[in-house]
Amino acid sequence: KPDKAKALKQMRSHLLLLLLLSMAEEGKQEQKIILKSPALLKYILDTSCYPREHEQLKQLREATVEKYKFWSIMNVPVDEGLLISMLLKIMNAKKTLELGVFTGYSLLTTALALPHDGKIIAIDPDNEAYEFGLQFIRKAGVDHKINFFHTDALSVLNDLITNGKEEGSFDYAFVDANKDNYIEYHELMLKLVKVGGIIAYDNTLLFGSVTEPEETVEEMLRLPRKHTRDLNSFLATDSRIELAHVTTGDGLALCRRLEHILNIFSSLDEMSFNSLVFVEKRMEARKQEKIILKTPALLKYILETSCYPREHEQLKQLREATVEKYQFRSIMNVPVDEGLLLSMLLKLMNAKKTLELGVFTGYSLLTTALALPSDGKITAVDLNKEAYEFGLPFLRKAGVEHKINFFQSDAFSVLNDLITNFQTSKQGNEEGSFDFAFVDANKDTYIEYYELLIKLVKVGGIIAFDNTLWFGSVAEPEEMVEEHLRPSRKHTRELNSFLTTDSRIELAHVSIGDGLTLCRRVY
Repeated sequence: KPDKAKALKQMRSHLLLLLLLSMAEEGKQEQKIILKSPALLKYILDTSCYPREHEQLKQLREATVEKYKFWSIMNVPVDEGLLISMLLKIMNAKKTLELGVFTGYSLLTTALALPHDGKIIAIDPDNEAYEFGLQFIRKAGVDHKINFFHTDALSVLNDLITNGKEEGSFDYAFVDANKDNYIEYHELMLKLVKVGGIIAYDNTLLFGSVTEPEETVEEMLRLPRKHTRDLNSFLATDSRIELAHVTTGDGLALCRRLEHILNIFSSLDEMSFNSLVFVEKRMEARKQEKIILKTPALLKYILETSCYPREHEQLKQLREATVEKYQFRSIMNVPVDEGLLLSMLLKLMNAKKTLELGVFTGYSLLTTALALPSDGKITAVDLNKEAYEFGLPFLRKAGVEHKINFFQSDAFSVLNDLITNFQTSKQGNEEGSFDFAFVDANKDTYIEYYELLIKLVKVGGIIAFDNTLWFGSVAEPEEMVEEHLRPSRKHTRELNSFLTTDSRIELAHVSIGDGLTLCRRVY
């Protein structure tokens, strides 16, 4: 449609001008990422992403940069693509929607992740960019999965509902389009995506501008910033979805459609705010080394907008009690945004049987227990029984204590026993029986844990390693890292390098919390 194509070109011209102006100034590139430094993003990409990127995705990415220059930022980054690919496989997606295609990096990512008979409806007014990327999609042998519409999204979505009788038939929808229509898209896609399906919104942090005072934001970003903030606030209070706001790429909001209306919302109370202020003061005292995002304000925005209102009451009480009792050591629990992502992952994969190495007061343990069905089982291991028992009353109040089998022991003893029992006892049967394992323990033995866990987790199951960016120190020269962080930095870098080359798994390195590495067993 000529009018829409003209408007699209004008919008892109403005964006290109903005990028040229901002990137012409030395150091301005840092504003285009949401992590604490370009070096940290480079580390993630070089270590965990580029070695895992499909050849046709790599060629498409490089060709897009060559042809479109700064425009190439319109495609999703590689780390986000790997997470999307894993999510699609975890949920066994077969039928998806994509709003906003450009040259098709996310489209090709999706097509490669779907089974041979998978189907994608892709929509974009820019046919030229799609045609440019189509050659790579064809080389990958997945063009038969794609039905491309050269039009505006609203007309296609309405037609699918009115004439196509497609309500509740899609597993997944990805939205990377005009921000002013995101909420309108959301209302339509909630009808099209099935219960348990995912709607994913890209660019939900908009270079971090969502946290900045409007007067300090470049003028061309102010309107998209407003629409993005409106979307985030809207999603945070939508009781029809479960929400996880992931700090990968430029922000990715994952919305899982619920069967029943959610009724756990709470406002940000004084204690929650004080907990966050406590963390922020500590970050300032430590020169902000304890977070991986560009500013404490960005973390605060995510927690206040998308996380605290959705936090289960017993998780909230456990978090606040842990801060009060353990002070600085409270950072040993997973943060709220990471907990919401873990909860969603467990539900997407229909997990029933899990392992947890490293419990502390049990925030991730309670998160897991709440996500599992009533007959779910967790084997939890930690040497520190005192901290576990401190958190136990909150597990009991949540009514999930019966799902947990806690071992006060070193992890090796329990893991080896689970494997040995399988080999010697008819009752054991534990190899390949776990859906999910979460590891937040001593870093020097992560690789040894992994070799045991890869036997215990079933094919298609997930092993999740926490703290895999180690306050961002993995990307810093060793001499710049504080002495007490260096040993674990070394072990974390070794783990990241090891996992990248292991063909037994698919890998997604997610820049949430202090770094979360998801390993999906493929054989």
